[in-house]
Amino acid sequence: MTFGTIQIVNGIFSLIFVVISLYVGLRIIAKYLRIKSTTLLFMGLTWIGITSPWWGSSISFIFGVFTGQGLSLQIYLFITLTPLPIFFTFYLIAITDLLWRDKQSLILLIYATFGLIFDVFYILFIFIAPEGIGSLEMMIDIRFKSFTVLYLILIIFSFLIFGVLFGKASLKSENPDISLQGKMLIIAFISFSIGSILDSSLTLNFVTLPITRLILISSALEFYSGFILPDWLKH
Repeated sequence: MTFGTIQIVNGIFSLIFVVISLYVGLRIIAKYLRIKSTTLLFMGLTWIGITSPWWGSSISFIFGVFTGQGLSLQIYLFITLTPLPIFFTFYLIAITDLLWRDKQSLILLIYATFGLIFDVFYILFIFIAPEGIGSLEMMIDIRFKSFTVLYLILIIFSFLIFGVLFGKASLKSENPDISLQGKMLIIAFISFSIGSILDSSLTLNFVTLPITRLILISSALEFYSGFILPDWLKH
């Protein structure tokens, strides 16, 4: 496989975003190991998993560099969205533990049901009609179709709404550092949602691609600051 310049830029930016997000998630999980807060564990796992739509692009780019061939459509699809419902469940557990413990079972049941139905049909289509749910573009990128788009819209807007409410809860703290962390989380959820929507809706070129991926990368750094506030940001 010979990559064009735009494909190289696409692959590099995807890989940077995924690697940074993996680092962010692992650092948050490491903090959980120190203070034993399950919120940190689930949020760390969430940030690693919420980037799964970019796993296929990153892995396909690496495969292309070293083997000359990218991932097949079926493998690409399986890598990207199959684990998303599981990681989103981790997110909901963390959010509802803090904000809506009395409604936790209902919220988890609703989203887990949607997630299970999605995964069943998604995996089924991967085997019988992968072109019906996605098509490869530029050999390392994908354009999702059909019900996958609807599910991604549900995830993005749920992630945004619940995340902003989660961040707002921290704004009420009298501790200025905790309040600042709440602001960083709100910015992170908004940045991720905007970046995700732009990344999936715009034609990616030398202008739009760096902009969308930099927004996504910034969201990872903001999310990190929301849980592990750097010393230079502390009051």
